[in-house]
Amino acid sequence: MSTLSSHPRTALAHTMSPGRLLAPERRVVPFVGRRAEHASLVVWCTSPEPVGVRLVTGPGGVGKTRLAREFAHHMARAGWTCLSVPDGAEPRALAAVPDGAPALLLVDDADGRGPALAQLLADAARGRNGAVRVLLVARGAGPWFDRLTRADPAAGALLEAGRARADLPAAVLPGQVDARVVAAVAESFADALGLPVPRVSVASVPGGAPMLDLQAAALCAVLRTQSRGAHGVLPVDVSDALDELLEHERWTWYRSAEEAGLLGDAGFHPEAVDGLVAAATLTGVRTPDAAERLVRRVARVLPGVRPGAAPDVGRWLLDLDPHRSLPARVVDPHLLGELTDAPALLGACLAGAGAPSARRAALRTAGIVADRLDGRTGDLDAALDQLGAAIAALPEDADALRAVSGVLPRPSLTLGELRAEVTLRTLAATGRDPVVGRADVVRRAEALADAGAALAEAGRAADAEPYQREALLLLHGLDEAEPPGEPGRFRPRLAALLAGLGTTRAAQGRPAEALPCQEEAVRLLRHAVADRPEAVAFDLATALSDLAATRAELGQTLGALGTSQEAVAQWRELAGRHPDRCAPALARSLTGLALRLLELGRPDAASAPAREAPELLRRPAEAAPDEHLPALGDALHALGTVLAGQGRTAEALKHLEDAVALRRRSAQENPGRYLSDLARSLGALGTGLSDAGRWEEGRELQQEAVEVLRRLAAQDPGRHVPELAEALSGLGVTHTRLHRSQEALDAEHEATRTWRDLAHADPHRYRPRLAESLSNLGAIVAGLKLGDEAVELVREAVALLRELLAENAAKYRPRLVEALRTLALTLHDQERFDEARRARAEAQELGGLAAA
Repeated sequence: MSTLSSHPRTALAHTMSPGRLLAPERRVVPFVGRRAEHASLVVWCTSPEPVGVRLVTGPGGVGKTRLAREFAHHMARAGWTCLSVPDGAEPRALAAVPDGAPALLLVDDADGRGPALAQLLADAARGRNGAVRVLLVARGAGPWFDRLTRADPAAGALLEAGRARADLPAAVLPGQVDARVVAAVAESFADALGLPVPRVSVASVPGGAPMLDLQAAALCAVLRTQSRGAHGVLPVDVSDALDELLEHERWTWYRSAEEAGLLGDAGFHPEAVDGLVAAATLTGVRTPDAAERLVRRVARVLPGVRPGAAPDVGRWLLDLDPHRSLPARVVDPHLLGELTDAPALLGACLAGAGAPSARRAALRTAGIVADRLDGRTGDLDAALDQLGAAIAALPEDADALRAVSGVLPRPSLTLGELRAEVTLRTLAATGRDPVVGRADVVRRAEALADAGAALAEAGRAADAEPYQREALLLLHGLDEAEPPGEPGRFRPRLAALLAGLGTTRAAQGRPAEALPCQEEAVRLLRHAVADRPEAVAFDLATALSDLAATRAELGQTLGALGTSQEAVAQWRELAGRHPDRCAPALARSLTGLALRLLELGRPDAASAPAREAPELLRRPAEAAPDEHLPALGDALHALGTVLAGQGRTAEALKHLEDAVALRRRSAQENPGRYLSDLARSLGALGTGLSDAGRWEEGRELQQEAVEVLRRLAAQDPGRHVPELAEALSGLGVTHTRLHRSQEALDAEHEATRTWRDLAHADPHRYRPRLAESLSNLGAIVAGLKLGDEAVELVREAVALLRELLAENAAKYRPRLVEALRTLALTLHDQERFDEARRARAEAQELGGLAAA
């Protein structure tokens, strides 16, 4: 397979780096497994369509690049022109293909590319004389991929059709046994190095290890035979193999510097070796001049680098080429350790280095963070510090900033605020560019939309809204000015922005303003899905889920149920085709459906979706907690709430306890977005404990929920005052059970006043909660023997519930029965026996109807 080279290459250093034997292009190890994935790529490439795009995704070390290169070699033998397209070579890629020849272009690390990749895809989508296929390889289909799909309509359709159905799994063979793979791979490395083949005993990784780790374990076993001989069985721990291989690499660096005559007074002190290699790894220098300038910059912070030796040291670094010659998972721990131990090193590397080097450094550190977000590596905090520093060092260059924001995962507990910061800087840099045509307006609108979405995901809904509104205005103008040949190009994007604006308004406690935005979004997406079903279906399913939640918040329970059911049906269909991408979204939609059914007084019907949702989320949350833990917390909270509604208190408590634990973690990372969710779970768990007779435990949690919501309500009354009133009511009930009558009265009085004010402004939405609070307050007042006041409060609650009974008998009949029983008790305490008897009889009659 050919490569479009963008820079001259220098000869390898005499001392061979063992880690280079792992490079996919060397093909030292035979390609094994991946038959299904390889066959799928062949079918795609040989299909009759003139143009095709395919995306291969997966975490580092699973063999994405090896699969792509082996497939390219296969197609080259079949007569295709196959080119690897390095970063920066995109503009020349299609021109390098002979006219009429079928072409396969391999774009590795596609997630970190600049706007040239979008142009390459747009050019490819227009067709040429001969078939063309573009194979993209990336960690995942994040914001960068969504941005590419919007850059050009024709390219967007190809990208959506080629989106990865699922990440490559770690195992390359069905039923893979790691020990057998290590033993087989060791033979290839032994042959390459001229060493004996070791016998190995393998300590594997639970659940299976990525292919890179298995190859590293095999290579380390072979290297041990060089120093210890091949006697006996060598124990190999796959989990330690990358660290062991790194030590071999460090020895190689020292030896190569020695052989080049640079170690010591002629070049640099041995203590500087690690820092110099880290600097080259971080910046990815590609030319002798760039390497020399890098050495001069870092010489100021590294010990013992002789200034006059910079040209020779630079050439030595180019020969090592750690940025490209070593797998990232081998050398990145070294890079992170050096940057952490020498805080001035990163700044020295990037001072005056220019946008390309700064972009590569930020992308490199973003990859290091991505590898640690699963929580299995202890140095995440150090990686986050370096990522923040690398992003801070980025120049105000819109393309560089946009490339970095595109690889930051979303949603993300850990990186939400950082991503918001980068999108705001991107917007500011975009605003400095002159607006000379429609493409510039689109660019500005997308920058606004990215900033709004990132701020909303970080829990800053009020900050997000102005950016979303401005983006909508720009896209409306573009839509109205569309040329005749491109009707409706911007409609799907308009719809997605409308849906986002609606969600942002709902998050601020303004569901009435959110509703028309979301309804219009769904209407536009229903029309657009006929033209672009694959691309628009995801946005439509998301918009339906959000619309259902808003309708429920506004008290439109039946409408919310129908919308939730449609959303679940849409996500089920999508999850069948894209399980990794859509199963978590299906789970979130099932959670919403369960809550809608519970709101309608149908806890038994809510049970199935409530139980399915957390099961769909457990594996994603274990693999990618940064992305999926909040959704799992939501699902467990909903399941606990449904079980409590069924009277299964003990079972409900377990799920509510798990929900509180997860939501504490989410709120600690992103309080702006998740603290109110934690408060709701605290209140629900407190109520459940109180119902189970564990009153003091329940009171403590409910009191914590009230304190959290008081702080939030002071900051954002529109959103959090109703939640505070809800928490106060629950606390009041528990105070009553603890015979703390005055505290119960104070809490429920405050709740009732709040509900009365809210119901005055929005009767349809808040009358049910006012009725329940009045009934609770009446019971408390009756317990204090306050007579007429108790009767009047409960009578008001009964009157409200009678009105609500006509709207939803299943939901409000049990509440009316309970209120009538409370009324009967308060009347009886006042010796108003006839009235009490009538209230009790009505309660019995309604209760009998419910049982029937």
